[in-house]
Amino acid sequence: MKVAAAFAAMLAAALLAGCLAFGPRTVDVPQARLQELIARHFPVDKRLLDAIDITVDSPRLSLQPESNRIAVELALRAGTGGAISAQMNGSLLVSEGLRFEPSDNTVRLVDVRVERFAINGLPGHWQRQLDRLGKPLAKALLDDQVLYALRPKDVAGLEGRGVRPADLRVTATGLSITLLPIER
Repeated sequence: MKVAAAFAAMLAAALLAGCLAFGPRTVDVPQARLQELIARHFPVDKRLLDAIDITVDSPRLSLQPESNRIAVELALRAGTGGAISAQMNGSLLVSEGLRFEPSDNTVRLVDVRVERFAINGLPGHWQRQLDRLGKPLAKALLDDQVLYALRPKDVAGLEGRGVRPADLRVTATGLSITLLPIER
């Protein structure tokens, strides 16, 4: 997901517009733009255990401002090949918080939650096993994952304007990034 690309684009736009002066400022990324940036990274195809082909695509972004999170629902297809082949469809819903890490100028996923991992037509006892195994695995793979790292020239441009990124807030309309003055 390239939510962070929107972050960098907005920072650049704010700098070019000269809207940064003194005190905290915010830069907003609309939900439609976030959706476009996320959609660019799909479909994703993975092969698991040398036997199962997984495809996730058709991301749908939703905003959860009350909990400062974003959610992405994905269509999921799983299939096996060989003598016994099977095709299964389902969905994956993941929610996560976002944070800016100033030590390395990155935007990271935090508190990743797999809200739903469902395969259509899967018997209930198999679905429970999938949840039990899949949810912790997805969380372990995604938690604290770097979405974007600001380039040195982006950091230099912000510092030249006397500001630094701070808080990332999910709003009803998108993502709001607070830029604070650098204390010298």
